[in-house]
Amino acid sequence: MTPLLLVLLVAAPPQSGPPPRDKLRLGLDYRWWGRNVQFTGVAGSPDVSSGPLPTGITFDIQWFPLSHFQDDWRADVGLAVRADVAPEFRLKAGDTSFKASTARLRTAFMFRVPFEHVEPSVHLGFQAFESTTALRAADGSPRPRLPNVSLTGPRLGLGLRLLEFWRVTLDVGVGSTWLVTMGELGSAAFFPGAKGNAFDGNIGLAFRTWPFLDVRLGVDVTVHSLALAKGMSVTDAYYGVSVGLIFKGLPLPGG
Repeated sequence: MTPLLLVLLVAAPPQSGPPPRDKLRLGLDYRWWGRNVQFTGVAGSPDVSSGPLPTGITFDIQWFPLSHFQDDWRADVGLAVRADVAPEFRLKAGDTSFKASTARLRTAFMFRVPFEHVEPSVHLGFQAFESTTALRAADGSPRPRLPNVSLTGPRLGLGLRLLEFWRVTLDVGVGSTWLVTMGELGSAAFFPGAKGNAFDGNIGLAFRTWPFLDVRLGVDVTVHSLALAKGMSVTDAYYGVSVGLIFKGLPLPGG
């Protein structure tokens, strides 16, 4: 990846003037991530962590459909979709490991306010985080009191991009999700009164190679904070480091 990036940076032509507003950002990342679950006041539920450096794939799309036809505020209304997929990894509960899978989906309507080198944005949408764990470990021992989760709810997010200093763009974002479903965790068999919120943040650096292609390095974290019952709570943290490509559409004459 490093030699390819250096070649692309050297070969890319310099850009004159402020960068144009993107019509499309289509990202594909390779992601190293982790998950940690900590219970407080819950008997029989051990703290849980992911195995050594699990990996997954991230898809990230931002599209401003009216920007193909308009050049006013309507060009700044967009759609955003982000999906993380880790189909199989090892989750450690105490001294035992279990097969598990994790996925996160985030969708939103977004509105950006572009200035010459700064682009703040507001995102209003939905987030879902799901994690399932096998009922038995490889050695046949049963899963401890560790319910599967399906944490979903509406999300409000704020973003900021600092555009094109030399060939570098910095992006940061924060968000909050009001959790309305819990999955098995909130069922009658576990904690039917569970409620909580999720808070997330991310930061990334994108290096422009050509006008239609960036290479991005990013860090993100999402923390689910849940009150299960009186005197009982759990914190579920999901975090990752990713590297990937952002395709911004082929340049068209007059586009």
